[in-house]
Amino acid sequence: MKLKFTINNLLGAVALLLLTASCTTNYTHSSGNNSNKDTDLRSCGNQAKLNAPTYICRNPLMCAPDEFGIVIDSISRNNAYYDQCMLQKGYRAQ
Repeated sequence: MKLKFTINNLLGAVALLLLTASCTTNYTHSSGNNSNKDTDLRSCGNQAKLNAPTYICRNPLMCAPDEFGIVIDSISRNNAYYDQCMLQKGYRAQ
């Protein structure tokens, strides 16, 4: 029974990672000039990591049931901070 619980947690974590990796947003600057896009992407990524860090589970191979809500909340806060930063720099999400 415990083995099945562990495999389900692992599959859930992998599915969550794939979902967050596949839902990346493409940005274009409202002026049409995307020459600073790479710099701005890295800058906003760093700002999001500093101001809304993502939670890492106690066990890196599997999250405990009480940690799933914390992980999902931290990922959504990080993504929201990143999107807000890009919008403030004049980019539109596509």
